[in-house]
Amino acid sequence: MINLLHRYILKELLVSIGISFGFFVFLLILGNAFQDLSEMLTTGKLGFQLFCQLLLLLIPAVSIYAIPLAVLSGTLIAFGRLSSDSEITAMKSVGISLHQIAAPVFFIAFMGVLISAVVTLQLGPKSIATYKSLIGKAITENPLGFIQEKKFIKDFPGYIIYLNNREDSKLKDLWIWDLDDENHVEVFLRSESGELKYDNDNNSIILNLENGSIERRSITDSTISVDSAKILFFKELPVELPLSDIFGGDSSKPVKYKNMTFAQLMKERQEILAEEAKTGQRFSKKRGQLQLYIQQNLSQAYSIISMAIIAIPLAIRVGRKESYVNAMLALLIALLYHFLFVYMSWFDGIPGLRSDLLIWLPNIIFQSIGLWLFAKAVNR
Repeated sequence: MINLLHRYILKELLVSIGISFGFFVFLLILGNAFQDLSEMLTTGKLGFQLFCQLLLLLIPAVSIYAIPLAVLSGTLIAFGRLSSDSEITAMKSVGISLHQIAAPVFFIAFMGVLISAVVTLQLGPKSIATYKSLIGKAITENPLGFIQEKKFIKDFPGYIIYLNNREDSKLKDLWIWDLDDENHVEVFLRSESGELKYDNDNNSIILNLENGSIERRSITDSTISVDSAKILFFKELPVELPLSDIFGGDSSKPVKYKNMTFAQLMKERQEILAEEAKTGQRFSKKRGQLQLYIQQNLSQAYSIISMAIIAIPLAIRVGRKESYVNAMLALLIALLYHFLFVYMSWFDGIPGLRSDLLIWLPNIIFQSIGLWLFAKAVNR
């Protein structure tokens, strides 16, 4: 009887969690990159097949947020329906405990933690690297497609480009802003005309500008006259736009933590530990940042269990079968968790505090509340 009951509850959960996961993945992709990709599709920068590939590659990147939300809302929806139809009351009346009823939820939550950790620390970085590689390939195969008329082009990191007119490969009235690491304008270029070509040897796009001016900008000096010494005029000027900045092919630049797999992160940690041993440091700031990033990802993966524990008694207490009510309740809980999670990350860099351990506090709080509510539901 218990096995039959578990299969029944598991089916309810998988359906509601699956639908919720698809909804939240769509919502997160729509809010992050869908608009840019759809614009690239409609303007001919991307083919439809490549567009679909890029959308699929974004799924692992948003899954760390979608999986906890899906388990939370799916559990609220499934148990809310079971509670509103008095099925949970019927199960209890024949001697089945709430722990036995909730067993499928904890099984799914445990599997979700494993999947989320693997996706975040292994599949996610690989999918993002492939995503950038495909974008870079699209640029190399159709560089002119990425230079649209009368639009501010931000596809190339560190540059903003504006083109007033274009005739085939001939560019006219071209504006280029060269940005620093904080996105402040360092150099402004404007040319009457120019041509674009792809440099296969250096893996970059070359803009050959003609008859223009180059102006060095300063944050403290925004008023520059035509006679200023900071403005130079040129007959011809090549501007190189490295594609390696787009899809991570520049090995001279340090790889960001979010682009590293778990094995790479552990290797980086060992190198930091060896460096600390040489310098005599006990706990360096660099190791603190690395460990904070790892713990953030593991904590977010573990939040699935915290969400599941709090969702079961809430669903039984609210007892609503309407999906939208449970979805709204799930979003409210997730927002509270996210606010607390972000608040804990603000302690990063404060001397004497281990922010990589404090990041687990939201899970401790939510799990404690969930266990308290669960104990009350058991005794009802």
